[in-house]
Amino acid sequence: MYNNGFGLSAEKDQKSVSSYSGITGYGRTDDEIQTIIGKDFEDCKQKLFKTYGYNYDIRGQRPVLKGGFLGFGQREYYEVRFTIGQKKTVSPQESFQKSRDELLNKVSGNVQQSVQLANLDKKLEQSLKDIESKLKTIADATSSGDKPIAIQKVEELLQENEFTFAYINKITTRLRSELSVDELDDFDFVQNKVVDWIGESIRITPRVPHKYPHVIILVGPTGVGKTTTIAKLAGTMILDARTDGQTEPKIRMITIDHTRVGAEEQLRRYGDLLGADVDKAESADDVKKIFDTYKDSIDVLFIDTPGYSPNDSENIGKMRKMLEVKGIHPDVYLTFTATAKARDMNSIIQNYEPFNFSSVIITKWDETSAIGNVISVLSEKGKTVSYITDGQQVPRKIERASVVKFLLNLNDFTINREHIDEKFPEEK
Repeated sequence: MYNNGFGLSAEKDQKSVSSYSGITGYGRTDDEIQTIIGKDFEDCKQKLFKTYGYNYDIRGQRPVLKGGFLGFGQREYYEVRFTIGQKKTVSPQESFQKSRDELLNKVSGNVQQSVQLANLDKKLEQSLKDIESKLKTIADATSSGDKPIAIQKVEELLQENEFTFAYINKITTRLRSELSVDELDDFDFVQNKVVDWIGESIRITPRVPHKYPHVIILVGPTGVGKTTTIAKLAGTMILDARTDGQTEPKIRMITIDHTRVGAEEQLRRYGDLLGADVDKAESADDVKKIFDTYKDSIDVLFIDTPGYSPNDSENIGKMRKMLEVKGIHPDVYLTFTATAKARDMNSIIQNYEPFNFSSVIITKWDETSAIGNVISVLSEKGKTVSYITDGQQVPRKIERASVVKFLLNLNDFTINREHIDEKFPEEK
């Protein structure tokens, strides 16, 4: 057998006496049968036409196995047996007739397959119509500016709670991508999902053991209540120790606030109330000296700082250098009010970022009825929250932040208390 490079080969018919010498047909008998191998019958016919035009006759066809090793890994091909005569010029009419006949044969051969496909289409038609109808409803609503009722309600609730546009968009995008059309029709289900997602976006600072003396620094803009918060934190430590029957911690306080009239006096009043000594520092050297003097005799050292506008980068930078004291390893808390606008919170976080604060304390919780701004900004900035304060009463009116505390303060959401208590347990 001879292969000519086009998948063509020749073999002797029993009546033939001459050998095959090429694809041109020279040196062969008229009844010499040749074979061609292709992927299928149509592939074989295309190869024949490319070489011989219409000057051939098909004598037989069959599937064959080729390739592999020792019978393994063989693939199925198609073999067509044919003979050829002298080349001749094919008229346009003959060419058209031949093409028409081949087309009719091909169509006829595919009738059964077409019928089967049509039957399959009928079986799938109803399901496809249902799916297309639901998808069209969603697409039309989106393109026309309309939204499913559940998403509209959720947006209204989030706006009422003063969540940021970016946060609202994130929630509604999740609703569209993660919930089915049937689930979106169940508003109670949708609402529970949204509450869960809000809770999952709130990060609470975990409790960790500290090496004594534990140095705590509060920074933040003016008027947020840093001095009062220090007194609340110190008083809570003392009262908790008494409640647990433990020795009260020895506390000392430092103020570096020289900008606010009465700042030092206010801290000293709190110190007298709590039995804690108060020092004044005017430089990093003063802070270092006080720390070195008392580090072996105290448990906690609080440092109160002046409040600057978040846009006052110059004074914020000076204060940061003053607190860069070797060896004190402080926990720095950024403090801002729950009443601040989201845009202002973003600015505060950005400008106090150089302090490498470990967490956030939210003050004046009782002075707002919407906390979506706080949740949005903390989530978008990836910050944790440790404490929440409300009112001026010292030492109480401060508590550890919790996801449940945030969720219970959402307006007009139906909250499943048992569910959120189980899903977001408070750290002991």
